[in-house]
Amino acid sequence: MTHPIKNIDTIPTETTHEGTTQVKRLVPPHGHHQGNVATMNYAWLEPGRQLTPHEHADGEEFYFFLEGKGQMLVGNDWFDVTAGDFVTVPPSHAHSVKNTDDESLVFLTVRTQI
Repeated sequence: MTHPIKNIDTIPTETTHEGTTQVKRLVPPHGHHQGNVATMNYAWLEPGRQLTPHEHADGEEFYFFLEGKGQMLVGNDWFDVTAGDFVTVPPSHAHSVKNTDDESLVFLTVRTQI
């Protein structure tokens, strides 16, 4: 079986979360894949932008920060994040990310479904 290679430059950019976040869907929702991964995205926030706070009742979401500096909300707590940080958001926990730097905050997200 041949596995196609996707290059980040060839994946279309979408704007999500009420226009706050740019994403490239590495594993799109309703894609042809097995397992419990709902989505996997390469995403970024421009300086001063914030991801709309939201939650997922049907699974966890994982964030891995690649570039930049910002803050992340999980539940009621905000904390600083930077490149190399990995954050797990449990089901039904409000979460958000904001860019507090003067460069893009770049991250990967993986969302599971229970």
